[in-house]
Amino acid sequence: MAIKGNMAFKRNASESLSRWYQRKMRKPLILRGARQVGKSTAVQQLATQAPFFIELNLERYEHLSMVSACNSASELVERLCQLHNVVTLPENAILFIDEVQEYPEAVKWLRFFYEDFKEIAVVVAGSLFEIQMREHPQSIPVGRVEFMRMEPLSFLEFLHATNDNALASEIQELYCSGERIKEGFHQLALDRLRQFLLVGGLPEVVEMWSETQNYTEVSRVHQNLLQGYREDLLKYGKQHRIQEMQHVLSTAPMHYGSRYKTRALAAGNKEKPISEAVQLLEQAMVLFNVLPTSRTEVPFIPRPKAAKKLLPLDVGLALAQLHITSEQLKGVNIESLLDGRVAEMFVGIQLLGQHTDQMRRLFFWTREGAANSNAEVDYIIPSSTGSLPIEVKSGATGSLRSLHSFMEKSEENLCIRLSTARGGTQELKRQLQSGASIEYTLRSLPLYMAELLGQ
Repeated sequence: MAIKGNMAFKRNASESLSRWYQRKMRKPLILRGARQVGKSTAVQQLATQAPFFIELNLERYEHLSMVSACNSASELVERLCQLHNVVTLPENAILFIDEVQEYPEAVKWLRFFYEDFKEIAVVVAGSLFEIQMREHPQSIPVGRVEFMRMEPLSFLEFLHATNDNALASEIQELYCSGERIKEGFHQLALDRLRQFLLVGGLPEVVEMWSETQNYTEVSRVHQNLLQGYREDLLKYGKQHRIQEMQHVLSTAPMHYGSRYKTRALAAGNKEKPISEAVQLLEQAMVLFNVLPTSRTEVPFIPRPKAAKKLLPLDVGLALAQLHITSEQLKGVNIESLLDGRVAEMFVGIQLLGQHTDQMRRLFFWTREGAANSNAEVDYIIPSSTGSLPIEVKSGATGSLRSLHSFMEKSEENLCIRLSTARGGTQELKRQLQSGASIEYTLRSLPLYMAELLGQ
């Protein structure tokens, strides 16, 4: 079951990178994502398609000194040609500038790479890139660059990484076919899901789990990564709310998977700097706000004063911060863990990991003006017909009043319930107060199919 390094990981983002590389009219690419989500590895995998590959890691002194000594994109290309003993870089060569936050001035050059060196595929990436860019403001050349992001491995990517390829394929086939899931298969998939909740999707942790099957070793890597994020804030945050960002990182786990107001995170601190710290951490992609909306159709418009929902970068990292152990997860319904917050954060992260070439946005639905009502649908995503409401519920039963409320206000005819049950499909009919009635389909799916909804 062991794998040799995360180069073997099958990543959805690799397919997106390949499509970008093969386009005739591609632009320089800014690859976004938190530290240790696999950005560098994905670009190195892409390099196997290229006739020539140059990687400059600006955390290396020799690379940083060379780049910072150049005054333009053309000067850098000339210097690279000299170093590699070529007259020009060949067409479709890949130039990868990693850890670009060490020299943000290089971001300006992307405009000139686009205008003067279209034949070169240029990728830049970095850790806490957005925070560093605020510290050293640079003009990102609008219209001359493309953006892509990487998230931690999804559950199905995790299965592929741990050599459970057949299980991953069967889950996808069952989702598409709608066939009844057999109990033995279902229990196996739930067992792997429990593993994933504790391990998460950060490549280094997944690799450790693949090699050792040891949660103690997994925990050690989690703690090292958490320490790395804290040190990144000290290194790159400087004048921008270091103390407040560290405070948010330490208090946020208690609110992951649930709605919150800034004052709940502040805990004695002033709300405005805490709010700014949350924004910075969200820009750096180490946590995420799910936005409330009262619209039932696209475009979803956020309700600015309503409480948001908080998600972590990675479910395994979050459970490590919350000190959830494998023993605590045994024999417990995933939906009931931490009053349902674990299941809800898992689903949110899975949905967020889809469409990595689009804006990083996710919504949940609340009834407009529902000050005295708890009508809320956990997630709402765009669908081929308009919008798709998703509820994360306990088992095959449980109240669906919020879903009913949504369906009454919308013109949709399909809604989703996610749980640890095997699932099924129901045709529902609901009588309205007006005397009219609505009919719609409720499709119940197991939690481990969550990411397929986003596709």
